[in-house]
Amino acid sequence: MPALPYLNELHTEWLSYFQLIQELIDGAAQRHTFSQPELDLMLDLEVSRLRKSSRPEVLRRYLRFIHVESTGAEQPARFSAFMESENLHRRAAKSGH
Repeated sequence: MPALPYLNELHTEWLSYFQLIQELIDGAAQRHTFSQPELDLMLDLEVSRLRKSSRPEVLRRYLRFIHVESTGAEQPARFSAFMESENLHRRAAKSGH
């Protein structure tokens, strides 16, 4: 059963990622150390053109997205990839496709 510690570590990393998203929805991160995916998320948020007032709702949609899209993955889908996907869907809806 050597995979069990790996699975526990992976589970802990996902929980930490979800907690960070919830902290960001609530207003700010309450921690001082971050994993690479968490740093990537915060960097993606920083360079995005989202209004601060829009962030909580977009982060809620992202959370739902990674629950579905990243099931079984070692790392969650990047926030920037999620935003690209949202923009493509929005453009397709506007053009009637």
